[in-house]
Amino acid sequence: MFWRDITLSVWRKKTTGLKTKKRLLPLVLAAALCSSPVWAEEATFTANFKDTDLKSFIETVGANLNKTIIMGPGVQGKVSIRTMTPLNERQYYQLFLNLLEAQGYAVVPMENDVLKVVKSSAAKVEPLPLVGEGSDNYAGDEMVTKVVPVRNVSVRELAPILRQMIDSAGSGNVVNYDPSNVIMLTGRASVVERLTEVIQRVDHAGNRTEEVIPLDNASASEIARVLESLTKNSGENQPATLKSQIVADERTNSVIVSGDPATRDKMRRLIRRLDSEMERSGNSQVFYLKYSKAEDLVDVLKQVSGTLTAAKEEAEGTVGSGREIVSIAASKHSNALIVTAP
Repeated sequence: MFWRDITLSVWRKKTTGLKTKKRLLPLVLAAALCSSPVWAEEATFTANFKDTDLKSFIETVGANLNKTIIMGPGVQGKVSIRTMTPLNERQYYQLFLNLLEAQGYAVVPMENDVLKVVKSSAAKVEPLPLVGEGSDNYAGDEMVTKVVPVRNVSVRELAPILRQMIDSAGSGNVVNYDPSNVIMLTGRASVVERLTEVIQRVDHAGNRTEEVIPLDNASASEIARVLESLTKNSGENQPATLKSQIVADERTNSVIVSGDPATRDKMRRLIRRLDSEMERSGNSQVFYLKYSKAEDLVDVLKQVSGTLTAAKEEAEGTVGSGREIVSIAASKHSNALIVTAP
């Protein structure tokens, strides 16, 4: 049964007329156009459908919104809806999108105010509107595309998490572009905005800053060389925006480390350890291990180093001086040994 589809209510501001002479009427009208306020007509809509054919519902909405709507031959279904309060044009259009979404369809805006109704799963390959930050032109169930730049985390790692949050109907899509470290989101405007908020919060959590670490014993250039050697292999697959940066400031004998909080903390602890053990004249080398764990070899090598050092001190007559000649440290992350010796 097809009830009365739409009641279009137009509210007009009533005005009072003025009695005037016929010869002064043109002058009065001209003055009114220049000085009197213009009362805009606000259209409101109410919908009352029960078991209405989906195509008939779409045609009725198109007529009331004064838009041409294209439908494929596969569009079918029934609609039942009754609004209890009047809706403005934007609310009415969102109601239209909500009802189509419940039926598994989406609306794709085209040129000249033409709308195309397609299956939700097919909407993501259509030429959708490209929205930017803070755009208020699209909301709710409108299909859009948005490009979100990411500065502090890897889009390659973030994209799979976002794909799990896309609606099960398959109308959305998440694509990561690694060279620019951006994510392209396609889907309903409400879902796209929610994913954008998630991206921004995760990106903020990975914020990278610079930290200056002064050295007391070691050479800044030597420490920087060791750290660069440790991190070059582990950061090969990361975008440039995410790689930790290490710079030696020889003027102040400090090391400047740039990266996320976790990276800076790891570098700081390693620098402090090397600085406490390394002499300025020391020569450091990094040995990457394939078959053994670096941590397991540290004690063994220190014992060997101690034996060699004791023998050298005895030969030189400097026994008991307490001077540490060789420093051996392990990097668990890179499974490498850092050996410092004259």
